[in-house]
Amino acid sequence: MCGIVGWHGAQERQDGSVLLKGMLSALVHRGPDDEGQYVDETVALGIRRLSIIDVQGGHQPMPNEDRTVWVVFNGEVYNFLELRAALEAKGHVFATRSDTEVIVHGYEEWGDECVARLNGIFGLAVWDTRRRRLLLARDHYGVKALYYHDDGRRLTWASEIKALLADATIPRQVDLDALDLYLTFRFVPSPRTMFANIRKLPPGHRLIKDEAGCRVERYFTAGTASDDRRSEPEWIALLQERLEAAVRRQMISDVPIGALLSGGIDSGAIVAIMSKLTERPVRTFTVGFSPGQDVNELDEARRTAALFGTTHEEILLSTLDYQQLLEKTVWHLDEPVATASALAMYSVCQLARRHVTVVLTGQGADEPFAGYPRYFGERYGALYRGIPRALRENVLRPLVEALPRCERVKRAVRSLGTDDVTERFAQVYAVFSEPMKAALWQPGIVSPGGAFRGREVIDYWRRGVEDRDPLVQMAYVDARLSLSDDLLLYGDKMSMATSIEARVPFLDVEYMRVAEALPASLRIHGSTLKYIHKKVLAKWLPPDVIGRRKRGFETPIDRWFRSELSGYVRQTLLAPGAACPTYFRPAAIEALIGEHTSGRQDHRRQLFSLLIFEIWHRQFIGDPGVNRP
Repeated sequence: MCGIVGWHGAQERQDGSVLLKGMLSALVHRGPDDEGQYVDETVALGIRRLSIIDVQGGHQPMPNEDRTVWVVFNGEVYNFLELRAALEAKGHVFATRSDTEVIVHGYEEWGDECVARLNGIFGLAVWDTRRRRLLLARDHYGVKALYYHDDGRRLTWASEIKALLADATIPRQVDLDALDLYLTFRFVPSPRTMFANIRKLPPGHRLIKDEAGCRVERYFTAGTASDDRRSEPEWIALLQERLEAAVRRQMISDVPIGALLSGGIDSGAIVAIMSKLTERPVRTFTVGFSPGQDVNELDEARRTAALFGTTHEEILLSTLDYQQLLEKTVWHLDEPVATASALAMYSVCQLARRHVTVVLTGQGADEPFAGYPRYFGERYGALYRGIPRALRENVLRPLVEALPRCERVKRAVRSLGTDDVTERFAQVYAVFSEPMKAALWQPGIVSPGGAFRGREVIDYWRRGVEDRDPLVQMAYVDARLSLSDDLLLYGDKMSMATSIEARVPFLDVEYMRVAEALPASLRIHGSTLKYIHKKVLAKWLPPDVIGRRKRGFETPIDRWFRSELSGYVRQTLLAPGAACPTYFRPAAIEALIGEHTSGRQDHRRQLFSLLIFEIWHRQFIGDPGVNRP
């Protein structure tokens, strides 16, 4: 894992040297072990390296033999040994053991298509000096982010936005359309960011800049064509084979490795397989809250750790810890992501970094295997739509809307009656519904069309799978939308903030090719979410673990926002000089706080979204020099 930066375009050499140094300084946490630069009259490439494979020989930027191709690379290529063998068979000569060199020779052999052959997690840049051509790419599922700014004169890119902001010529302005999307999704979908002039490369996409101009294209368009002729046992055996191979590949490391362990089945299975593949006890790490009996999985994680004989560590967070760490978390996120477990991820990675440099996680299984409640609604929503509309709209919906709290159920009745697939997905995803946003926005701040913007994002990722079962479509969209720009984004930012590499075996490309081909009937069977997934993991986990309720690294913010942190939320959002009243009606914010603290409604997601935006705005837009944590 590393942090990469660079630019293509006009730049005075002396000014460029200062800028490159400033950009790299912003990413020291991502790469404390090494620094490298390549600069010519057109291009600059820079890297801060966290050394994982070929610690001594993997220095970057890395060239080919005649120094006509240069690469900087953030991430890991898990199939680098297979690719290396294929390239050596074609006559390529390798000078290191590094996975980075596979990209160098892969580009020589296959050109832009080399990135599609990589099974790994990456943000990379390739400079072709002969063709004066730049290639940027982000991995298939977006584990690694890559940001860029193009003013028509110079293209600048980096692994994190704060490195781009080392360039004082890049303006710090809120993208109001992106803010509207954020209110819908709780994150800003690619290619937008919350900054008006900064974009992030979508997952499975590459950017090419050459004499023909600058263009972004999708290189990973694999569909979800199902082979329904396979029997259930055949699916199970194939997934077990692919998962074990994925974990084995991702355990390759020249530095100490461990695992993040919640009490659930996904991280538990990863630990089980790791334990099988190594003779040493696996080091495992978990996080909990004090008090937090309603969300903690500490006991379950301890039992799993004991089951597989791991060396187990844990950390406890209080409300005071959470409040104090929140601003640091937002700083490392670069852009607002309103997922409450991001801070738990940061804390458990801090703990892990005392002992290891690489961790494997259980992230990424819920999307392809349908592990969230919304998937149950999508699987059986047609039954609800079969109820006469008058009964749904005039009886059932008013009854549910009158219930105190029950935010998830209310969202379900609002969405499940919608026939249009994209519109239904948008209603399911919405943190702030369109009526809520209309009541929240200050008059004249944002242009109309919020619903269209959200639909446009969903429709982009539905292309190519529109004819599949709606459940399969939702899982496919989620693996490229919320997984990439929410869960994986904060996973990368929080782990790299502590100089640790987090790997995600469930998103191994070869494993996902099988997982995404599953028919809907094997993802949810009867009332069982992740049906086939649980059958697969039964090879490594006992029934009592398989049957545990899903939690993950939950946080008790619902209770905190109604008690210990209610004053903090109100003061932060509505204090003199706060940003939120500039964009949103104070009375609407006050109403959200009042309804939540009274217990009439569950607005934890809405309030947390506003809180994260307020802190982000103060740090990056208001007065960045003063408000950096």
